[in-house]
Amino acid sequence: MELLDFDFEERIERAETLPARCYTDPAYLALEQRRIFNSTWQLAGRLDQVGQVGSYFTANVVDEPVLIVRGSDGELRGFHNVCRHRAGPVAQGAGQCDKFRCGYHGWTYATDGRLIGVPDFEGVEDFHRDEFGLRPIQVQTWEQFIFVNLNGQANPPGLFDCLEDIPALTKHCRLPEMKFAERRDYVIDCNWKVYVDNYAEGYHVPIIHPSLMRELDFQRYRTITRRYYSLQDAPIKAGAESADAPQRRYSPTAEQSEALYFWVFPNLMLNIYPDNLSTNLIVPLGHDKTLTIFEWYFHEVTSAAAKERIKTTVDLSDEVQQEDIWICEEVQKRLKSIAYDRGRYSVRRENGVHHFHSLWNEFMRADG
Repeated sequence: MELLDFDFEERIERAETLPARCYTDPAYLALEQRRIFNSTWQLAGRLDQVGQVGSYFTANVVDEPVLIVRGSDGELRGFHNVCRHRAGPVAQGAGQCDKFRCGYHGWTYATDGRLIGVPDFEGVEDFHRDEFGLRPIQVQTWEQFIFVNLNGQANPPGLFDCLEDIPALTKHCRLPEMKFAERRDYVIDCNWKVYVDNYAEGYHVPIIHPSLMRELDFQRYRTITRRYYSLQDAPIKAGAESADAPQRRYSPTAEQSEALYFWVFPNLMLNIYPDNLSTNLIVPLGHDKTLTIFEWYFHEVTSAAAKERIKTTVDLSDEVQQEDIWICEEVQKRLKSIAYDRGRYSVRRENGVHHFHSLWNEFMRADG
């Protein structure tokens, strides 16, 4: 069976969801790796991790080992963390150095990627060091975030082409002033698209998330789609008008009266509340296992009051995440049922899911 032997309708009013096998057949993930994840901007880390000359960190970007370094000339660079000799690790963890030494046979590289040391290689014919430097990857930054693109020699859309007007819509948050507060990783037994589907709509909030429902004015909840992202604009209930105000975490402010949930194709979420930001990166570990990485940012993180706000924020987020984990794992089980293949979309509530599926379909059918 051809992986893409189904039609996808661009009009949500007539569209069916992706076939169940797109979530359950391992063959799709290999094609997604090549056509989606290797062709899009992926969040790799933060600028504060490479603030000094020679500082570096390593990361796995959807199963590709990468190395981000602040070179001796002050330039920010990215490389595949793969020695050109026999694929050993050039660097591990994070730190500061003036060169990298492969942990397998000791080949060394400058912080600009040049091969500068090749022990015991006499007698090798037609070997040219300048042809064996580290393979570079494209790096761009937005505010304090570092993104990489693994698309090789191709010319993908720039990072800001993909972010579109998100920088303008988030300017009031003063993101460069925010400080990292906490990270939590969750491993979920579901396909990565099940999790994105769930994030991309608020349709399930009244059923799955009672605490979050208390925070939001669901009747005014709306989803706006752009070329490469969607935004769920969720007005926060006014505290004085709400009978459940004592149980709530958020109140509207002069600068922001709603929760802003950005999804950037294919696997990045930005959750922006009046006093904090959290990023959520969705990383497939297999066709039926997904890692979600949450990181929280606040303007103040050291005082006792700030620490209490961080705790209550993370606690609420964790509660919501556990609810999402439960439903995503239940959906994954049932996608294998002989009783289900394709569903339909709510025009009012699931335009974000349809938008995600439309982009998935576009990238998966692209040549390459």
